[in-house]
Amino acid sequence: MPARMESCTSKPSPSTGPPRLVLLAALLAWSFQAGLARAHPISLTQAFVFVTREKATVKLDCFAEDLFLFHNLAPNDRDFLEPDVIHRGIEQHREFLLERFTIRDVRGERLNGRFVYVESPEMPAEGIRLADLMAHRVSFQVEYLFEAPPEFLTFSQDLVGDKLVVPAEVQLNVKQETAAAPSQEVLYPGKPYTLRFNWDSPPLAAGASQEAWDAWYQRQKDETLGITSYSAVYSFLYITDYEVRHEILIPLLTLEESVLIAREDDAFLEIAEQDAACEQIAAYFTAGNPLQIDGLAVRPVVQRVDFYGLEFKDFAQQAERRRVPLSSARVGVILSYSTQGTPGRVHVTWDRFNRFIWTVHMIVYAFEDTFRVALSRVGLENEYLWQNPGRPVPPPLTEIHLTLPPRPRLSLPLVSIACLALWPGLLWLLRRRSAAMHSYVFGTALVAALAAGAWPLARGEIASPFAAVPVASAEQAAAVFAALHKNIYRAFDYREENAIYDALANSVDGPLLGDLYLQVRRGLEMQEQGGAVSRVRDVRIVSGQKEPATAAAADPRSFGYRCRWTVDGTVEHWGHVHARTNEYEARFIVEPRAEAWKITGLEVLNERRLKVETTVRGL
Repeated sequence: MPARMESCTSKPSPSTGPPRLVLLAALLAWSFQAGLARAHPISLTQAFVFVTREKATVKLDCFAEDLFLFHNLAPNDRDFLEPDVIHRGIEQHREFLLERFTIRDVRGERLNGRFVYVESPEMPAEGIRLADLMAHRVSFQVEYLFEAPPEFLTFSQDLVGDKLVVPAEVQLNVKQETAAAPSQEVLYPGKPYTLRFNWDSPPLAAGASQEAWDAWYQRQKDETLGITSYSAVYSFLYITDYEVRHEILIPLLTLEESVLIAREDDAFLEIAEQDAACEQIAAYFTAGNPLQIDGLAVRPVVQRVDFYGLEFKDFAQQAERRRVPLSSARVGVILSYSTQGTPGRVHVTWDRFNRFIWTVHMIVYAFEDTFRVALSRVGLENEYLWQNPGRPVPPPLTEIHLTLPPRPRLSLPLVSIACLALWPGLLWLLRRRSAAMHSYVFGTALVAALAAGAWPLARGEIASPFAAVPVASAEQAAAVFAALHKNIYRAFDYREENAIYDALANSVDGPLLGDLYLQVRRGLEMQEQGGAVSRVRDVRIVSGQKEPATAAAADPRSFGYRCRWTVDGTVEHWGHVHARTNEYEARFIVEPRAEAWKITGLEVLNERRLKVETTVRGL
């Protein structure tokens, strides 16, 4: 059953288990049956826990009837439990509670409890009649020592008899030292409950103002980056121009109700077992929760399946592989759906319910808008349809055409030039034949006549070697470079590698194309976020200056450009926004290629990181 995690007195999550009314109805039904037949009683135990930096002191208070129910105590012929029988039952129940009521630390390791004392019920010499057992209580005090002040504690109970199935409840009341308000929860067998302890900012008094409580809750949310409950199933739907992404964060025990995960230890999932578990989980979610984009069903690509422990807060990071406890671990799944451009409609259906998941609260991040949606198995309200409110399709990336005036050209009479080229050969031929002088004159006149007659015919053009080559002015060069530079980063709006290359080819040419792809991608990757490629939010040219082109540039219209610019990028996962600003300085070579400007050379001079921050994207 799923674990619940709250900060002390934090707001309960409605996303796991049946509604409270259902639980109340079940409790009333059990109580009614208990009154009719002793074969179906309820075990009710109260657990008062006081947590300091050094230890947790637990007082477990139960009815004397539990001794009879769980330990096969035999009454005498007058239906009395005699004092020695009751004391034997107390000894047995002490060991029973030490074994079945558990507290685990942040790593999921069980803390060893030390029995302190027992407060036995007062009873007459003849003992207690069976009908009066509910009028007597027994209290056990147990201590759990800490090596360091705990940030997380996970409580669970399995107060179920080996031979007798008794509905068991533990009413948990946890009070943190220096905190004014306690945290309360009802524990059921197999349902862990996790509390986070903030020793620097403990909960407020119950009578604190609403403003004070709001400020305290906001601090807890900021410290945990918005992921405050371990019982909740978190669902985030991101809608962008070129990708729809569904991210799911789910307690491992909740998921195991639907996906049977093989493991050696019931309490832990080892590293060696996680690869097979990832394949099972990926198959489970790709086969369910269908999603349509513009009416077409799209099969997802599973980008990540990660396992997180209690201490892990920033879920956008790649989780370190480590053994995780079943009682408190969570699974993060990222499903990516490719689009052919800005979607018009996105329709998602949640069908991955089980007996512990009744309602899923999904947060939809559609471009700059945010919506909260409740998907419920009750009433078949498990579908959500997003429709584009009118966001335009991004303009396509195109080449930057040459805007320079053409070079002046010379019109050449090709036939006339050919005739003049033949004239020396004609003179040489006449000389070999010892022709008379008038033959030279005649031949020259003939060539001249042919050249003059063909002057207007079959003409060709070449660039004039006598006119200056038109080049881009400083203003023109700045405009051309800014457009090319913008297109480079716009190309990375696409998610697929082939589409990025095709878009880059509009602005980059030659061997630089592949090198620039890798270089820009490395600059956008956030290694601290598992190598995720950030989405470019803004590119600002800080300074730029036209420079002469290098000797390698064949076209005299080419130019160099030295530029310093900043890039703002973000990576978003599970409601977290990781923002980073980098600054670069480089020299570029810009050349004409088939009537379009292209960047053909790059020399990076400097790069540095200006800012890194993590925030929670709110509603």
